[in-house]
Amino acid sequence: MIYIRTCAYNAEKTLERTIKSVLNQTYQEFEYHILDNGSTDKTREILCEYARRDKRIISYFNHKNRDFMENPDFWNLSRRIPEDSYFCILDADDFYEITFFEEMLQFVTDNQLDMAACGTIFRNGETGVSMGEIVLPENVVIGTPGKLDACLPQIYWNLRQVWGKLYTAKVAKSRYETELPEWWPSYGGDTVNVLECAKKANRFGVYARGLHNYSISMKSTSYRWAADRAVADVILYEKAVDFLEQKCGRVSQENRNFLFLVYCNALHDTLNVLVRSPISLEEQLSVIRDVVSHDVTKQMFAVDSGKGRIEEEKTKLQKEIVDWLKLHEKEYGKDTLENVMAIYSQINPDFPQFVWKEHLEWYLGKMPQVIEKLTLCKYGDAVDFLEEFLVKKEDAPSFAVQLAQTLAALLQRQEAYVLYEKLYIGALIRQGDLQSAEAELAEWEQILPEDDTLVRLRRQLEEKKGRNR
Repeated sequence: MIYIRTCAYNAEKTLERTIKSVLNQTYQEFEYHILDNGSTDKTREILCEYARRDKRIISYFNHKNRDFMENPDFWNLSRRIPEDSYFCILDADDFYEITFFEEMLQFVTDNQLDMAACGTIFRNGETGVSMGEIVLPENVVIGTPGKLDACLPQIYWNLRQVWGKLYTAKVAKSRYETELPEWWPSYGGDTVNVLECAKKANRFGVYARGLHNYSISMKSTSYRWAADRAVADVILYEKAVDFLEQKCGRVSQENRNFLFLVYCNALHDTLNVLVRSPISLEEQLSVIRDVVSHDVTKQMFAVDSGKGRIEEEKTKLQKEIVDWLKLHEKEYGKDTLENVMAIYSQINPDFPQFVWKEHLEWYLGKMPQVIEKLTLCKYGDAVDFLEEFLVKKEDAPSFAVQLAQTLAALLQRQEAYVLYEKLYIGALIRQGDLQSAEAELAEWEQILPEDDTLVRLRRQLEEKKGRNR
């Protein structure tokens, strides 16, 4: 017997198609459990009508949406089914191909699997038109630690969704339902559930056929901001690492790099949702600061994998953050600058050596392009911009000239270094720091005794001294 569970909320447009995809299966030994999760449309009427027609449909009704305690028998169905049965989850806007049960059961039986996934066809949630599919070129069966170690990148996508799968009762009972731990993420909980099931599976397989149809909807939690979303990304990474450690006894560097890539892509999606959320700029900055400051993010940024995809995605993520910060640079106040500084410093740990916290506001106001280039380690571009800016800007502060000089030294640009030293001395004179100007000028007069610029700076310094006597 196969037990299917569907939770429906305001699903009047799609529920009938979903139900029919189960009722029309070529394999008919099933029991279908459907919950109306507090809907305000005609979902209840549709469910009642189909439950009246077919006794295999077991209906449940919540008075309030997402009240997990109102119908615990529904939510804990996977723990109540007989030992020799199977379990599926089907969303109220998705549907099966009519041979899903028959083919998946055959695949499970032939390969003695505890859990199996199939390929997925993605459809426009409004039109139903196919938008592509994820289907493996051939069946994959994971029965040994070595096979899992070798095949993780190939099959990991199939470990992230509860749908499109057939679970034996043995592994389905390991799902969390109403008894969720305190750390449970509001986003990504499905993945944690699947990994918990996969831990209990001696053998797991992916069937190379697209038998599940998934409706893409902007109402999905994937597109909504939740306060714990960034934390969820970390939890999913850590749970995947824990899964490999338990199943394989280790995490190879190749698989760790792969999971870093998954994590990086997750952060990309999270930040896209974050910056479109209604929370304040200060709150957004605080979240981004927490994200880039987390140990997992630091580990990911520190990975040196050459010029592969992970490096491309890391660079892309960093640039997206910097570009977003640049968009809001005119909105920063004293209360937000600390977060901004911390974000830049986490993306590039050397950043504080170039830009001091007390000077950040000036840079953001006068030359934000330099901040961007420094954060992304584009030091050559930064020094080129500084040269063009500082030569024209006669009132540039000494710390900006020092930055240019530091970068010139880093890049071993001798002529530029000398130019910035002269500009630095000039800035010290303008700012009235005559003692420092005297020390710098005296040193360079010994190196370049006949230099016209130094002669002019000496004259300016003496004139300033005279006025101050």
